[in-house]
Amino acid sequence: MHKKTVTRGVVAVALLAALSTGMTACTPTTSADPTPIPTDASPSSSPTSDHTPATTDFGTEPSAGGAPACDALLPDDLVRALVPDAEPVDAITELAHPAATWNATRLAGGTGCWASNGSSPLDDRAARTADEPAYEGVRVAVLPDAAAAFRTAGTDATAPAESATTVRCAASDAARVYCNGGVLAGTAWVDVAVVRLQTASDATPEAMQPEYEALLEHARETVAASPAASVDGDDSDDWSFTDCTTDGVAAVADTTLRDSVTLTDTPPTIDEFAQSRVGGSTCRFVGPEYATGAVYASVPDSGWVVEQRLAAGTVDRDGRVDLPGLGARDAAWRTCDELACTVDVVHDRTWTQYLLTTEAASDTAAAVERWAASSFGS
Repeated sequence: MHKKTVTRGVVAVALLAALSTGMTACTPTTSADPTPIPTDASPSSSPTSDHTPATTDFGTEPSAGGAPACDALLPDDLVRALVPDAEPVDAITELAHPAATWNATRLAGGTGCWASNGSSPLDDRAARTADEPAYEGVRVAVLPDAAAAFRTAGTDATAPAESATTVRCAASDAARVYCNGGVLAGTAWVDVAVVRLQTASDATPEAMQPEYEALLEHARETVAASPAASVDGDDSDDWSFTDCTTDGVAAVADTTLRDSVTLTDTPPTIDEFAQSRVGGSTCRFVGPEYATGAVYASVPDSGWVVEQRLAAGTVDRDGRVDLPGLGARDAAWRTCDELACTVDVVHDRTWTQYLLTTEAASDTAAAVERWAASSFGS
């Protein structure tokens, strides 16, 4: 199914795996420390003995597919030539605010590899102050058996320059350089996305283009030598964007939020194809200046990620909440910090996520739980 009435944008986030390019999140002007902080808000109802971590069915992490390891796809020298402060990171587990659908390429048999300055793309916004977090980083995504999807991504673009497969570096009004593009390695689609702040003399599209093309070619050669390059299956080129409604989040937010993708005409990225293959959903709701106020994301067979985030401390183990509709082996946790509150729900091994920024709702902890309860229980 090809739907072009809603889009995610490609300028900044082929890198945001199923979230829009140029995705920016509202952030407060106070400390950006992502450590979970206590909240006075109480869960809407007390957790029961049927919902304990010991009995939660997180599912099992899938075995690695045929894609190369992340250290092979993102060698330090090529990464730091583009973003000097970038370090390898397991973004889906280690960053305070990931999007669940960043995991879609891996669930589809490929991989998603990141190096960043420690910030999440969701904690970045264009109109930031000097002490607010700003994402800089590199992401490589690999989707096997995707030759048809790669071609469709090019032909579904309203203009060739807008295609997710077009290799380019460009500067933005937000004082950032974005490099995006994709290539085929056998039947695998290889996508590389870079974001860098223009804070140094070499942070220009002209200076970064050769370094970007070198990394893209390295990734292509590495994937071409792997089993991922020769997967021969359905080669689905289906893609679609999630139909999103603001009703639930609007009921709890202090600011007016709107779906970021409605009535736009930007073509799909690798993430839309991967998300469609695995049955994932993503909605981003924005306020003034197109800044992210809330995110909803859901991906089947990803409860194990929440288990890993609990172990890493990026989900608050003490933040258990009870939501209507949870089964005996389901569970939900609320995690809050200076930037946002998130409710992570594990149900039937699916990971569903509700993220609400502190600028979108003043009593963020209570608001995000009300949103999750009304949405999940409906």
